[in-house]
Amino acid sequence: MSTDFRSLLINSGCSDLDRLTQLKRKGQRTPAIQQYFRTQREVADNADMDLSERWLKKMKKIMGQIDDHVQWCVPFSGRPFRFLDLGCCPGGFSTYILKKNKQSTGVGISLDPADGGHPYLIEQSLRDRHTIIFADLTLFQLGPQMMSSPFFNFRTLPEDLTTRQFDLALLDAHHLRTQPGSSSDLLAISQIVVALSSIKFGATVVMKLAHPESWYTVRMLFFLDVLSSSLTVHKPYAMHRVQGTFYAIAKGVGGKSEKQRFLSHNFLPEFQKLWVELRSANGVGRSLVPKDLNFIISDEQVEGYALRLAELCGPVWKLQSAALEKLYTEQGI
Repeated sequence: MSTDFRSLLINSGCSDLDRLTQLKRKGQRTPAIQQYFRTQREVADNADMDLSERWLKKMKKIMGQIDDHVQWCVPFSGRPFRFLDLGCCPGGFSTYILKKNKQSTGVGISLDPADGGHPYLIEQSLRDRHTIIFADLTLFQLGPQMMSSPFFNFRTLPEDLTTRQFDLALLDAHHLRTQPGSSSDLLAISQIVVALSSIKFGATVVMKLAHPESWYTVRMLFFLDVLSSSLTVHKPYAMHRVQGTFYAIAKGVGGKSEKQRFLSHNFLPEFQKLWVELRSANGVGRSLVPKDLNFIISDEQVEGYALRLAELCGPVWKLQSAALEKLYTEQGI
């Protein structure tokens, strides 16, 4: 589907996607570019405290850009505001929110540093309004029924995360490259189940995604579009310019009665069942395939979303293309 859908988008006028596709192919054939990205991954996988502190500052800036872009997903002080930050550490997103809104309180969930997660670097003066939970998101009980396994020690989702008290949910966790590839899919679905269980109806959801033309991201954007009153995207220049990653910002998720029903009675139960399926296979798990998300939109229906996708994500392809061209020039290519 991915190649055919990409061709459909390009043939319908997505010139920036066409340009990006050509640039990626050029990069795949160029050893210097491949080495550049390998070095970037190695640095990220072995981050020291100094790099973690720089990430916090950059992520704080990115959250400010996201907030400005949608005017606003974080209100100024004046009323209580509750947020959930998945993949919280080192804490840049939470830091921005806590500093902007002095009445805000938040919960962050992040992998324990002892298990390979980032350090918790939110400054002491903000921590009385912020709770950090060190946990593997994929090991919460996220199915429709309690699950037992000889391979894993599952834990119950904290009560704070089951009472629909959050005005904003940030889905920004990423899996470790040292883990199996299938764990990336499991983490993505785990984040969605936690967020859909935790947010108020009408909340804002900020979700990190990658490659808008991919079968998974098309379905996630459609899912957010259906549930929200408005959907936009933002690709930060500072950390994501040459990567395929970007953020989708959905406001008013489950706000209207019919969207509330879709969230509670359709999407959440289906994602919970999918979490169980991905957790199966004798503890090994499996990767997502397109038909897993047919409850959102099927392959046959995706073509009808092409124009909307191009409208949403044209700027994402344009920025990445320009950044790759600049990188290639700097590398003498």
